[in-house]
Amino acid sequence: MDSCNTCTIAVITNVNAYIGIDLGTSGCRAIAIDDDKRIIASSQKSFKQVQLPSSQSEQDPEEQWHTVLDVLSDLIPKCQQFIITAIAVDATSGSILFTDKNGKNLTPIIMYNDARATAQSNIILHEAPKESGAHGVSGGLSKALYQIENTDIPATSKLLHQVDWINFKLGAPLAITDENSALKTGYDPVNRCWPDWIDTFIESSLLPDVVPVATTIGQLSTSLCKQFNLNYRPELVAGTTDSIAAFIATGANQLGDAVTSLGSSLVVKLITKAPIFVPKLGIYSHRLGDYWLVGGASNTGGAVLKYYFEPQQLQILSEKIDLESSPPDYYPLLSKGERFPVNNPQLMPKLTPRTDDVTFLHGILNGIANIEKQAYECLQQAGSDSLVSIRSVGGGAINPVWQQIRQDKLAVPFITLEQTESAYGSALVAMKTIV
Repeated sequence: MDSCNTCTIAVITNVNAYIGIDLGTSGCRAIAIDDDKRIIASSQKSFKQVQLPSSQSEQDPEEQWHTVLDVLSDLIPKCQQFIITAIAVDATSGSILFTDKNGKNLTPIIMYNDARATAQSNIILHEAPKESGAHGVSGGLSKALYQIENTDIPATSKLLHQVDWINFKLGAPLAITDENSALKTGYDPVNRCWPDWIDTFIESSLLPDVVPVATTIGQLSTSLCKQFNLNYRPELVAGTTDSIAAFIATGANQLGDAVTSLGSSLVVKLITKAPIFVPKLGIYSHRLGDYWLVGGASNTGGAVLKYYFEPQQLQILSEKIDLESSPPDYYPLLSKGERFPVNNPQLMPKLTPRTDDVTFLHGILNGIANIEKQAYECLQQAGSDSLVSIRSVGGGAINPVWQQIRQDKLAVPFITLEQTESAYGSALVAMKTIV
């Protein structure tokens, strides 16, 4: 994303607009929709890139805010025939910073993919419950502990997630967050509270207040309304993480609806009645309205395809696959080890025998489809609702041959998607349309 740009694609038939703001790793994107969920306009801008050692990933909080401000300054004038009713923000999960009691940032935003908090994550591993979302170096709690140990953090400070920072700058109270963003900082989504065990690691006074996704948390500040030439104050609505916002964007909203992400790795998520936590398989749950979103991630996926084939090769070879033929029995991995739907750190890739390229590709696509089927079976064996439908996102979703292979195995309707962007999902959250 290189510069602000706007695209108007909807005929105006109603008066309300809802804005979703998505903060990713590389930039910000915002989308405005109307009451019929049609896109009014969109805008995006990249963050300034900072060169850091490979183990570090951080963003300047003020730079991020000014990027969001630039995007909104471009987007809001395109909504002048509408009343902007509400705004919701999503951001990366596990990205945190500290501010003073007045909201002045004391640290950079330590991003989810920063790997410095190894020692802290090891301590959490031995002390926190196994089902907690706080485990791992990518979690918000490990990063918070790292910051406390390496920075002067006064007792009156506040821990904010990336999304909380932007909400505060928009006009929300300081240190208020949503249940999904707080998960990797140790929040207990079942009992809906910060658990007692977290006091072992961090003073409770540092932690933000937590509210359900789609809760009204404030209004756009008076100064920003003046800057944007608005004579009213849109609501600010608690958003969610970027991955959950992307799920919401697909339109999945009923029990048994699922989304398969065919990106570098294979990720499955399914709407169910009750939460499921199977730590050894990496299965965990987020709240999604009155339901739960349960999911897991395999080590297989598009990264295997990318390693062996160029994009043009994939297209040409896929068209040559005979779906009536029997492909080789593969378990496609790039290296030893699998986490879900089986937990076996010693599992070796199985990509032999290898003959011609068409058969080889057929075997890989079939193998990943088998793992996807096993993944959904694993969720159902763990207690999820039955699989009812699948929506596919990611680069692999555009391969019709692969889709046919998957559909034959999974035997449920595959839903064609109109939207997959996180910013669109956040606009639905602003509309309070989740499930």
